[in-house]
Amino acid sequence: MERSYFGHYVGLAGWFARAIQAISAIIVLGITAWAVRGTKSVTVIYSLVVATLTVVVLVVAPVISCTSRRYRWHIIPLILTDGVLSYLWLTSFIFLALNFNRTNCRRNRWNGEVNCSRSYAAEAFSFLTFITSLIGLALEIIFLYHAKPKTVQPEPGMEEREERISEGLNEAV
Repeated sequence: MERSYFGHYVGLAGWFARAIQAISAIIVLGITAWAVRGTKSVTVIYSLVVATLTVVVLVVAPVISCTSRRYRWHIIPLILTDGVLSYLWLTSFIFLALNFNRTNCRRNRWNGEVNCSRSYAAEAFSFLTFITSLIGLALEIIFLYHAKPKTVQPEPGMEEREERISEGLNEAV
């Protein structure tokens, strides 16, 4: 079996979900950044903050995981970020759905313009980001329980170093 999430087929599927999540978050970020110019509603600002946070976290969490991949816990930052982001995106989707589906399309609150397609696109992509973060979370948990070997293989040359240290300690005693 592979040692790392990033080299396993479950990890590759997780990277695909993470790419869709990033693209969807960038689309929501663009739409809500356009909308926040004229509308300062909590719905738009919350979705903008979550989209910005997602883009930052999707860069930072894999870097932390990649630098610590020889340890068994290297998947934990990805699990935590996907778990938190999934609930943030669910809340964002609910806010957007409540805001846009209650009113007629002609009474749109975004910049005083009639732009139903933008509001519905933000709603749809926020839901897509929520679903892909849940899929990523499920794939990471599957890897943690089924694909990850129980023991982490030592680095090459580590056994020789341990033998030299134990011999040095035995000679010192």
